[in-house]
This record gives sequence, C-alpha cells and structure tokens, in this order.
Amino acid sequence: MSGLHPREIRSYARRERPLGNAARAARERLWGRFAVADHEWHRLGEGCREVVLDIGFGDGESLLTLAAADLARDYVGVEVYRAGLVKALRGIEQAGLTNVRVIEADVHDVFRHIPDQRIAAIQVFFPDPWPKTRHHKRRLVQGPFLREAARILRFGGVLHIATDWAPYADAVLEAAASVPALVLSGCGREERPWTRFERRGLGLGQAARDLRFHRAPDTR
Repeated sequence: MSGLHPREIRSYARRERPLGNAARAARERLWGRFAVADHEWHRLGEGCREVVLDIGFGDGESLLTLAAADLARDYVGVEVYRAGLVKALRGIEQAGLTNVRVIEADVHDVFRHIPDQRIAAIQVFFPDPWPKTRHHKRRLVQGPFLREAARILRFGGVLHIATDWAPYADAVLEAAASVPALVLSGCGREERPWTRFERRGLGLGQAARDLRFHRAPDTR
C-alpha cells in the first residue's frame, strides 16, 4: 500500500528540540490571534488588501521588519520550525502589528490551496542551499515551486529570492528560464532588511545574491 503514496521530498529536515514550557504557553496563547488555519488558506488574497507571502521566515526578523514598514499590505509568514514560529508570534504581539499572520506548514501544501493570481509578492530569503550534490533534490526553489509561484502571483507581482550560496542562485536562474511567466527584473537587495544570518554569512565571505522576478501577463 505504501507504493500508492510515495513520500514527497521535503526541502527541510526536522532537527528541532521540543518547545519548553514558556514557548508552549506562548504558542497556545497567541496561535488563535495570529495564525491562519489550514481551512482558511484558500482565502488568502481574496480581499482588497495585497498579500505578501514570506516563506521560511526563520525567527521572523525580516518578516516583522518589512511588515512594520509596509502597513498597507498584509504579510503571511510560512514556516515549519516551531521555535521560529513562537518567536515570530511573540514579536507580532510585542510590536502591536495587525498586518502579520503565520502558517505552520510546508509551503507546497499551502500553494495547492491558493487560487490563481491572488498574491502580490512572494519572498524567500536564504532557503537551505543543500550544497551537496546528492541533496540538490531537496532544494525548495526549483521548477515545481517556481511554476506554482507564477500561478498564484498577480500579474506584475514579485518573487524575491535571496541566497548566499552562488551555485543555488545559478540553479534558480536556470530553472526560472523554463517558466516564461517569470521575468527577471532585478538583482539588488533594495528594501530587504539585513538579518543576523546574513551578517554571519558575510563574516564568512558569503555575499548574498538577490533575484527578483516579475509575473508577466499570460501570452497565450
């Protein structure tokens, strides 16, 4: 029977410790206020406010910084690591932000529920590069991801990817070349905030590369 449902290749590996008592209490207290339940994913972007998806936001540092500077749009962070989710929940409450929500899920599962042309922007900052050749299949930003991103982006919407692993950036460009709806439109970091992760990488000589793609109108 297991052959009927082959295991999907995930872009992450569970290596986290159980939440402590304080973190569990914070999650229980804040989850109902700031999380998007799975039965609501199909409603993302259906209102008049633009929605930005932040995928793999880590501890929420850049997510909260960008949302605080862009109150006219709604930010939805998608993450699988619970410690980061709890830290982001606490940050949302402390900052008093009303335009940020979080989702605990694999982003591929979320994408499947979002109708076409709903999302104004998608940002993926420093996804795991999976540098070993045998692990490249685990990389998040590949053809299937890019095609789904193009499907849910509004015309003119932006897909912004940042990585400090040059071969990953090259692989993204190669994969995007087969998705005509995504047009490379910029390579500058512009408004993206600096994070501790990025500064640590710079200290190791790993400069970040930013890739911005715009969703082109359908040509068919």
